[in-house]
Amino acid sequence: MSLSWPARVDRWVIGVLTVSALAMVAVPVAVALDPTARGDFWWVAAMTVAIWGLVALLTLPTRYELTLDELRVRSGVLRTSVRWADVVRVELTFSPVSSTTAAWTFQRVSLVARNGRTLEVGPRDRLGFVAEVLARAPHLVEAPGAARGRAWHDPARDRRWRRP
Repeated sequence: MSLSWPARVDRWVIGVLTVSALAMVAVPVAVALDPTARGDFWWVAAMTVAIWGLVALLTLPTRYELTLDELRVRSGVLRTSVRWADVVRVELTFSPVSSTTAAWTFQRVSLVARNGRTLEVGPRDRLGFVAEVLARAPHLVEAPGAARGRAWHDPARDRRWRRP
């Protein structure tokens, strides 16, 4: 059985994309209206379409699929996954720093694998997503010293909360 979770998209992201889309349309229009730059219009218009096409290709759609064995992240044509047995830490995070996957929100869930690889995902319902993760990774327990309900870890393999 697998569950598919849609990505959360914050309003500020929609605003930034709208403003940048308008700016990218304005540039070819300005070039088209400049009588000295007639030959440059198609070049500028092609670059605008190429940039937006690349963004769409790499980010749309963004979904998170939880199977019995792993988390599969789909971000456009990009795919990545992490096995539940390899997850050593799960945390609720709020960070403006760029994530390793296309997360359209600052409100993310960070999953750290045994090899140190981190996946930051932005599901629409973070708490429901974490509940499903914990159901599939029963080796994770609430981390000591973390705010209640904010971090879980594998006490046998997570060096961050291991006591000497």
